Amino acid sequence: MKHSGVPTEAASIYNHALSLSTSGEYNTALNEYMKAIEIHPTFIEAYNNMGEIYSRLGQRDLAIRNYQKALKIERNHRVLLNIGVEYYNTGDNEKALKFFTESIELKKNFLEGNFYTGMAWFNLKDYKKAEKYFNVVTGHEKKHLKANYLLAYIYYEWKKYAKTIECLDRIRDIADDTVFLNRYYGFCYYHLGDFDKAVSYLTVALESSPRYSKFKNYLKSLTYENKLKEIGDIEGKIQEMEEKMMDSKPSLREYTHLSMLYIFKGEYQKAESLLQGVAV
Repeated sequence: MKHSGVPTEAASIYNHALSLSTSGEYNTALNEYMKAIEIHPTFIEAYNNMGEIYSRLGQRDLAIRNYQKALKIERNHRVLLNIGVEYYNTGDNEKALKFFTESIELKKNFLEGNFYTGMAWFNLKDYKKAEKYFNVVTGHEKKHLKANYLLAYIYYEWKKYAKTIECLDRIRDIADDTVFLNRYYGFCYYHLGDFDKAVSYLTVALESSPRYSKFKNYLKSLTYENKLKEIGDIEGKIQEMEEKMMDSKPSLREYTHLSMLYIFKGEYQKAESLLQGVAV
C-alpha cells in the first residue's frame, strides 16, 4: 500500500504511530493513527495498521472492524489477507477463503495469499486444491518451509513417494523438524523399494529422539486398517520372511524389509535392533 496523496501532516503522524507500534506502545500508536485519519479520512494504511494492532492485542472484533473500514476505501489484497486471517484463526476456513481468494484474484502471485488459501483448503481436507496453491508458493519461493512440509504430507497420503522426496529435498538444509524429515524419507524409500536408504533415514529418525516418542506415537496412531492398506497382511508377510531367513542367509534387502514389517506391527524393540544392526 502506498499512501500517495496523503497530506504531509497526516503522513508525519502516521510514521510516528508506526514507530510507536514497533516499540510496543500500542495504545499511543492507536491514538496517533486516529489523528492521521481525522486529517485524511481515506487513510487506508492507518486503518489496516490499527487492525493489526487490535489483532495483536487479541481484540478480534475491533481488528475486523478496522479492516472492513479499510476495504470500504479500497479492496486491497493485503487488507483482504489480514481480515481472512482473523477468520482463519477462529477456525472459520470457509469464510477466510472468500477473503484469501479475492486477495489473489487482485494479485495473482501474492505468496501469503496463496499460502493461506492452501492452508484453508488443507484444513478443509481438499488436498487437491491445497496442492495447487502450495505449488504456486514453492514455484516462487522454492524453499518455503511450511508449503513444502504440507506438500510432502499430501503427496505421501497420495502414495506419490518420489514427489514427497522432491519436497523434502528442497528443505532438507533448513528443516527444523529433523525427525519428521528423516521419518518421511525413510518410509518413502521403503515404499520405493530402496531398503538401504530406508533403514539409514529411519535409524536417524529413531536416534534423533532419545525415547523414540515421536516416532512411536506416529506408528501407533496408524490403525490396523491403514497398515493393511500400506503393506497388506503384516503377520503373514513377517512369518514368510522369518521362515525364509531361517532357511538361508538373508540378503540386506530381506533383512531390512523384515525390520520395516516389525515397525508396522508395533514390535519396536525387534525393529530397533534390526535397524541399528543393519545400519552399522
